[in-house]
Amino acid sequence: LPAAMFTDGTYSSSQAHAARPTMSENPAQRKARLRAMREAAEEGGRTGAGSEEPALKFRNYLPRDEELLEGQIKAVQAPEMVMPKADRDPDDDGDDENMLASVLPKKANWDLRRDVEQKMEKLEKRTQRAMVELMREEEARRMTEEE
Repeated sequence: LPAAMFTDGTYSSSQAHAARPTMSENPAQRKARLRAMREAAEEGGRTGAGSEEPALKFRNYLPRDEELLEGQIKAVQAPEMVMPKADRDPDDDGDDENMLASVLPKKANWDLRRDVEQKMEKLEKRTQRAMVELMREEEARRMTEEE
């Protein structure tokens, strides 16, 4: 990444400026630097396993050849999961009632009561009117019988 340059011509990091080659670099110095880089790359290639064949490792395959069996890797066993234990016994009947009471709302049908309340008020008024009317009719019938 190029170093950030300030308006006065200086770089944000003196290390970044020193590591970058410049056009004013002496050609002999540049050749020497490139030769050193090339030799380092070649030497790294020689010391690696480039000349040897890579070792075969069989994780999920069971080879039939006895020579290849040596490269088989044993399957890694996953660690056994430990399930957390409950503090109480689920077969205990007394705790279930307490547990249900803590989960359920105190008034299970509060929303139904809220929705039906207006309708019930109308019906109560109609019922009262009907009862009063029936009482008047009954009283009027009695009066006609007595006369």
